[in-house]
This record gives sequence, C-alpha cells and structure tokens, in this order.
Amino acid sequence: MSMEDKIPTLSDKELSNLLANAERLQTSGSAKQQEQAVQLLPLISAESDARKATKVAALAEAKVKRAVATKATKATKAAKAAAAV
Repeated sequence: MSMEDKIPTLSDKELSNLLANAERLQTSGSAKQQEQAVQLLPLISAESDARKATKVAALAEAKVKRAVATKATKATKAAKAAAAV
C-alpha cells in the first residue's frame, strides 16, 4: 500500500505527525525526501482540511441539537409551572 493510499486511514495524530514531517523534509531532507514531501503535502493537507471541516460541521450540528433540547426543556418547565398555578 502506497503512502497516498494510507493517508485516509491514518488517525488524526498520525496525520498531524505526517504533515509535520513532510513540511520538515520539504526543506531539509534529501532530494528524494523533498520530492516525496512535495508530492504528499497537498494530499495530507487536503485530508487534514476535510477532517477539520467535518469536525466543525459536527460541532455546529451538536450545538443546534443542544439549543433545541434546552428550548424544549424550558418550554416543558414553563408549561408545568403554568399548570401548577
């Protein structure tokens, strides 16, 4: 399996490490390492960006769900308080 194929299967920590290594090797590695880093950096960055976008969307969705749940809870409490009067 090539490194390009492995990128989507890496954990977030592994992807972060790979990105840091590729950025470092792009400037300080051997000619072959620099070439590989140049080839991999766009793929690594794209995967990292996609994961960040997915996380942001999930957090936004969770925030909306919490807001709806809070509003429903407040409405239920208000209805119970009104019924008790």
